[in-house]
Amino acid sequence: MPVETKVLDSVVFHDTTFQEKLIPYKDSVSVADTTSFLRNPYAYSYASFSNGILNHSLGIYPHATVTVKMPYFIEKIRKIEVPKPYPVERELSWWEKFKINYGGASISINLTCVLFVIVWLTIKIRKKLTM
Repeated sequence: MPVETKVLDSVVFHDTTFQEKLIPYKDSVSVADTTSFLRNPYAYSYASFSNGILNHSLGIYPHATVTVKMPYFIEKIRKIEVPKPYPVERELSWWEKFKINYGGASISINLTCVLFVIVWLTIKIRKKLTM
């Protein structure tokens, strides 16, 4: 029998990203010395001045991270196999449908009548022989 679908289960992943906003930091320092050092939870900065040249370095801490959450959702799709009906040449007439639906019942009624007649004849013949 032909079948419409063959897929029983499929899994769909929906990926979504959320950006975590960092806490803003602003810091400045003025020193009379030739070097300065600034830091916050994410990075550090070192500046020095010597011989008329300003040297500045910026670094990020190795443990400084930004959390990006990427949840995913699993959606299960279940498709049930449905048998395809066979194409028919023509529709049955009401008489043909009646014969199909009630034909078995009429056959059983006819067999019951035949058995009843056989039993009745057997009883009648035995009565004649015994008289």
